[in-house]
Amino acid sequence: MKSSSIIIIVLAIALFYTFTSPEYQKVQALQASAGEYRSVIENVSRIADSRDVLLVDYQAISASERDRLSKVLPDNIDTVRLALDLDTIAGRYGITLKNVQVGKSDLNSALAVIPDQALPYEKVVVTFGFISNYENFMRMLNDLEKSLRIMDVKTVSFRVSESGFYEHQMSVETYWLK
Repeated sequence: MKSSSIIIIVLAIALFYTFTSPEYQKVQALQASAGEYRSVIENVSRIADSRDVLLVDYQAISASERDRLSKVLPDNIDTVRLALDLDTIAGRYGITLKNVQVGKSDLNSALAVIPDQALPYEKVVVTFGFISNYENFMRMLNDLEKSLRIMDVKTVSFRVSESGFYEHQMSVETYWLK
């Protein structure tokens, strides 16, 4: 009886190390994966809840206000609309724009961009010329400052003529969402 007990104990230990232990380790790995999946599902659920709250808030904004928001930072660059907006601002003071050129900003093109560090917007530079007196030039700059579209004046140059009018050359930088 003593030898059969020892054989049964040895068989139980061998069975544990050959079959039970590897299967137990697989079960523990599966439980860890299941825990990771549960946390991912919880995160997705929280993100969906946040999205729903933001969607309700967005829909509560009136259509005219949404239109104004899209003018501040549009989701694409419409060069014709941009030129028309600038021409409308200038036209209030009898100024006619000439040589309007739209091009992408090359300021950050030489820098290496890490994908996580990329900006969610693009820049575009608009260069144009016009002739006006100083008062109308200042009024136009004031309107550009108060415009809904975000614009940074990058360069301004002018030449004086004998008639009292100035020949201006201006570059502005504006932004749009990627």
